[in-house]
Amino acid sequence: MSVFTLLPANKIESSSLILLGGFIILVVGLAYILLEKSVLVQTAPEKNGLGSNKADGLSRAIMGVQIGLVALAMLVTRSSVFSLQSKQGLPLGTQVVGWVTLIASFVVPFLHALQPQDHYLHRLAITFLAFGPLFVILTISYEGLFYFAIAITLLSWVRLEHRIHQTFSSPASTASNGSTLKSELASNPLTPAATAANKRDHALQTGDYRSLTLSDARICLFFLFLLQSAFFSTGNIASVSSFSLDAVYRLIPVFDPFSQGALLLLKLLAPFALVSANLGILTKRLRLRGGSLFAVVMGIGDYLTLRFFWEVRDEGSWLEIGESISMFVIASLLCIFVAGLEGISELFVRGVEFGDDRIESGSVSGGQKGEKGLNGHAAEKSGTVSSS
Repeated sequence: MSVFTLLPANKIESSSLILLGGFIILVVGLAYILLEKSVLVQTAPEKNGLGSNKADGLSRAIMGVQIGLVALAMLVTRSSVFSLQSKQGLPLGTQVVGWVTLIASFVVPFLHALQPQDHYLHRLAITFLAFGPLFVILTISYEGLFYFAIAITLLSWVRLEHRIHQTFSSPASTASNGSTLKSELASNPLTPAATAANKRDHALQTGDYRSLTLSDARICLFFLFLLQSAFFSTGNIASVSSFSLDAVYRLIPVFDPFSQGALLLLKLLAPFALVSANLGILTKRLRLRGGSLFAVVMGIGDYLTLRFFWEVRDEGSWLEIGESISMFVIASLLCIFVAGLEGISELFVRGVEFGDDRIESGSVSGGQKGEKGLNGHAAEKSGTVSSS
């Protein structure tokens, strides 16, 4: 992810990189359709109906339409780039098909409501493919590769954080041999982490939500990094003049600052939908109250705002003064932006199910027979957990 922040902000149009990014998005969509049953059926609740042919067929049909829109966006973009680079203008048919493809990519995902499947991986796949055509039509270089990279990173992050949560809060790892465990914790440098895990497990048994622990600060810092990377990986957002209009000319061939600026803003905000959806799913999967992680991130954002405030300069070159003010303004707006992302995440995670985690955490549960717990999590059938 850090590689993209080191690439030049002033990009040169490259049809090969555009098509490469679109091809990778297309391959990911096809791979998901082929592996959907093996990925979802074993871990999905039976009420979702993933095993039925009706739900499976309708879901795959809608997902196939989304993948087809990605392929159509690649063809339209290739034709548009060829026509514009050869100074032949933008054909009307190519422009109309481009607009239809872009609008349809945001409308088709709502068709999944006809036969909803609420597994979190399925929801993330729908979101990923929904913005795929956008990152083909409105890109001029490596933005499609960045979209794939941040999507894979976010998915890995969600699964790793959940696995860490399972490992340190499972009864098998914290409650066996209570007296021996207390004596070991007395001389163990990981005592704070183990204590936090005990409190977390106790909160899961006594209520619907658990309280925040010190380890949750790590999640917020990762989210803040991904948020900053989404800002700065596809261009220098602090300077509007660094954006190229080559991409928006494929949809609006005449100069229109408001319409073209809206399209550029849409492309910039698209990665944040993925970031917001993944953090919302992670919040729900870790049994945290909605908005709790966002509140911590906003607190960290307040610290950044104060830090950049003391870096504002009123002397020197106009470039140095302008950059110091831009960083302060971006840090100030981050708090408001995070609050908006919280509302978006609630829309993405509404009705999400996580299935039976026994399949995912067989090594953690130690082969014990689990039963479905709160929000689809597996509750281990073990003895009473002694709380230290």
